[in-house]
Amino acid sequence: MNAKVLIVEDTKTITNLLQVYLMGWGLEFFDAPNGAIGLTKARELKPDLIISDVQMPEMDGFALCAAIRADRQLHDTPFMMLTSLKDDASRQKGKLVGASAFLNKPVSVDDLRSKVRDILKLPATRY
Repeated sequence: MNAKVLIVEDTKTITNLLQVYLMGWGLEFFDAPNGAIGLTKARELKPDLIISDVQMPEMDGFALCAAIRADRQLHDTPFMMLTSLKDDASRQKGKLVGASAFLNKPVSVDDLRSKVRDILKLPATRY
């Protein structure tokens, strides 16, 4: 069974780019344009990993992560935050709401692959 990855990102170009960056492990990708839809999809799909932007309309990544952690069926789901926010307060807030990892945009392909590989316990893959 392939791992399911839910990408919650309001910019479709970035969603597509993340999928391209993570090709090679046979992951199954799903996406949502904001946190509110992302939460609904997470409840339906029960993904193995959620990768979420922080700054989004309707429900930001911090609120989404907090909602995932409060959900009995989803609370253990690894949650990776991606953001252009560079301040320490944002990183601390991400940790407080339960983010498993926090990467800055523009995201480093190597850092993203490494974090996802570690979180999902995937084998090393040649790119």
